Amino acid sequence: MDSVYRSITISKTMNKLIIFIVSIYFFSCGVKETGNDPLEVLIDSLALSQKEAFEVPGLAIGIIKDNEVAYAKGFGVQGLDTKGPLTVQSLFHMASVSKPFVATAIMQLVEAGKLGLDQRLVEYLPYFTMADKRYKDITIRHMLQHTSGIPDVDDYEWDNPQYDDGAAERYVKSFATGQLDFAPGEKYNYSNAAFDMLADVIAKASGMTFEDYMKKNIFAPAGMANSTFYKPEVPKGLATKPHILGDSLQISVSDVYPYNRIHAPSSTLHSNVEDMLQWAKVNLNQGEINGKKIYSKASYDILTTSKVKTGFRSDSVCLSWFSSYFTDYRMLAHSGGDEGYRTYFGFIPQKGIAVVVMANSDVFQSWAMAYLLLEGLLEVVINEWKVPIHNKLKNYILTGGIDQCKAIYFNEKENNPDKYLFEGWCLDDLGYWLLDRGYHGHALDIFKFNVELEREEAGWYDSVADAYRAMDNKEMAIKWYKRALALDPNLEFSKRKLEEITNEQ
Repeated sequence: MDSVYRSITISKTMNKLIIFIVSIYFFSCGVKETGNDPLEVLIDSLALSQKEAFEVPGLAIGIIKDNEVAYAKGFGVQGLDTKGPLTVQSLFHMASVSKPFVATAIMQLVEAGKLGLDQRLVEYLPYFTMADKRYKDITIRHMLQHTSGIPDVDDYEWDNPQYDDGAAERYVKSFATGQLDFAPGEKYNYSNAAFDMLADVIAKASGMTFEDYMKKNIFAPAGMANSTFYKPEVPKGLATKPHILGDSLQISVSDVYPYNRIHAPSSTLHSNVEDMLQWAKVNLNQGEINGKKIYSKASYDILTTSKVKTGFRSDSVCLSWFSSYFTDYRMLAHSGGDEGYRTYFGFIPQKGIAVVVMANSDVFQSWAMAYLLLEGLLEVVINEWKVPIHNKLKNYILTGGIDQCKAIYFNEKENNPDKYLFEGWCLDDLGYWLLDRGYHGHALDIFKFNVELEREEAGWYDSVADAYRAMDNKEMAIKWYKRALALDPNLEFSKRKLEEITNEQ
């Protein structure tokens, strides 16, 4: 459901630099001593170092280079409970990597004369209404470009999934009392909900369910034999398990699987490395594969033409695809993240390169793994990739407390500055991991340590206030919110929280 362009502040600082440099050396010079393919050595080393650093149970990677499959491999297990080996056929919940498939289906229906991008949503779903009368102006193009004004999803109800064929229409009708965030077309704001409504649009335009349409018109002709949007179709032997940080900050199997049919278009694609490499070929060949035309060259141009600035650097959104530049080359991509999974798919048309990354852990950052791979494929080194220090500290905070964490932090900073990342957001993330799991005192200790390290960063004072608020110490919370605002009077979230807590008194 998430998008790298929406929700992640890219620091590109994740991996062990020494491993990456050695890998680049192998890639450039060859590895005649072992007889291994240098590209395989490169990717294996990157994958294994990332898997170890982030304690990822299972990781799968696929690479297209010069328009040919150059690499496909799985590492680890499908689930920590079953220990089944992860292979290139293991199926992952792909989260928002689903969205370009939906846009492709829409363009197929446009080609067939059954839909129009600039036609209004209500022309296809006349029962769609909202309390905000501007809803009548929403077009299909608005929805695909995240400019519809439809609010994003608050609760995916993964713990209460729907499975029946009527789910898509019910979801559309559930917006009857809703308000838009802004007038359609006014600006960009990522909306999973807008994509979810497109399931019903595709169903009504095609005369079959969304899931059946995708299978017949995209997966089958593309040769994606095991892919599906419908979770009950996933064979048990190929299914992976979602992994999260458990109550003790250890990687564990999630009790909840991220599936709900009402969110199929935004999130529920299940696919594997083999199938996603077929998808890569489709897009690198502008809609064709093995003599079959999935969509026309004209549709490819529409799908991949930048239209709306996202506000994140120079990035823009096309029709579902996000467009950015990796070095001098234009890249089209989409990331994905839901409970227990992180995924990424991107391709560089000019170089005939595509990368797919899948991990069955939501602590992992798949987009950064993809960037590492691209650096290797293009033989460039853009950033020093390091492991965030909180990935190590999380294993000690509950047993050794803040004193042990401080000792480890300063020891690693002195002795391994090229291995770990020590930016403030690392400790802030650790603090919120603790806060979310009820370890309020430990969270407070971490947040205060962060303030000690970066006394001029207003956001860290806000985090301390959040910890006090969770501990129901309103007096101290107010004090720290005010300290945050004294450093940065424009800190809107601190203003809001201070107003809320003041009104509670």
